Amino acid sequence: MGINNIEKYSFSYSLAKHIVDFWHNKVFYREVTLLNTQNIPDEGPLIFTPNHQNALMDALAMLCTVDRRLVFMARSDIFKKPVIASILYFMRILPIYRIRDGYESLKKNEEIFQKTIDVLTDKNCALVILPEGNHSGIRRLRPLKKGFARIAFQTEEANNFSLDIKIIPVGIYYDDYEAFRSRLIINFGKPISVNKYYDQYREAPAIAINLLKNELSEHIKSLIINIETEKYYDLINTLRRLYEERLAERLQISGQKKKSLPAQQLIVNGLQKVVDTEPGKIDLLDQKVHQYLKNLKEIKLNGVYRIEKTSLGKILSLFCLLVLFFPVYLYGVVNNFIPFSLSIWAKKKIKDPQFKSSFLYVVSLVAFPLLQTLQTVLVAFFVDHWYWVAAYFVSVPLSGAF
Repeated sequence: MGINNIEKYSFSYSLAKHIVDFWHNKVFYREVTLLNTQNIPDEGPLIFTPNHQNALMDALAMLCTVDRRLVFMARSDIFKKPVIASILYFMRILPIYRIRDGYESLKKNEEIFQKTIDVLTDKNCALVILPEGNHSGIRRLRPLKKGFARIAFQTEEANNFSLDIKIIPVGIYYDDYEAFRSRLIINFGKPISVNKYYDQYREAPAIAINLLKNELSEHIKSLIINIETEKYYDLINTLRRLYEERLAERLQISGQKKKSLPAQQLIVNGLQKVVDTEPGKIDLLDQKVHQYLKNLKEIKLNGVYRIEKTSLGKILSLFCLLVLFFPVYLYGVVNNFIPFSLSIWAKKKIKDPQFKSSFLYVVSLVAFPLLQTLQTVLVAFFVDHWYWVAAYFVSVPLSGAF
């Protein structure tokens, strides 16, 4: 697959995607939850615009959950080497050339622009543009770039505004950026019609682009954890984790899948109002939380802990479950120790925190199946019956889930 047919069906790409989807949705993440999928139109040209906090994992979050052939756009400097460029085209990624890449390079954008028209006019495809431009591991939406709006308007203009392109705001939430077997939530916002700004674009394109950019920004903010304050960022980030479960229980938000995000949004938005209206209160709260974290550090506890009263019956039930499933857990630890340790070791070699989970994903995708297969081959040398070997092969990944 090359740039000329990047939007077309490819058997090899489809096969690879099934493997990537399975590992992402069933193995790497403990739980992947999609919210408000009814906001995704069944027909028409679409541009998905998610927030960008976690490097490659943001693109994978879209790729593994949206039921269209997705084509992504990325900065052009990563396409310089022909071999790398071929791989990126196979992964359905198009380059975006910027002024900093040189004026001669900007001429190449005409070819890319024509290709985005091919993508958007194919009913089976959609475009994905990360409008923040680069990733950052903070729970806040940063200022959006204008690229997505320019592409949308120019594509409409080239087709006499007949396409009715829809911009789909997307909020991606990770309960832990780096951890293996963490939880992921993808929240789809209501579509924004580019044609809504037709009149403004005809009169003043720059104004229309800014209006669309600002509307998208507000939409994405409503879909994510958006801690706007710089000064009290750490305070609010701590409290959202500390009280999310308690607030969800009070509001009777049922289900682990759905309660985390709305509860945290309420906490963040409520504290942000206190920051804006009662600075004295927020300063006092900041001091108390700082002391709380200092106390945790003194007793060598990292993270956020909430102590609750628990009934004796619940303690006994948990103890019985622990005893019952401990052999399975131990079996899983022993048989998955090598690929798991290798993945964690590889992750520690990456300096950029937001690339750690991306690297962990790739290494685990290769290491676990490969090493588990080699272990099964080794077991086959010592076991006479094929069905015991088959049982071992199946049990190793299943026990690893514990």
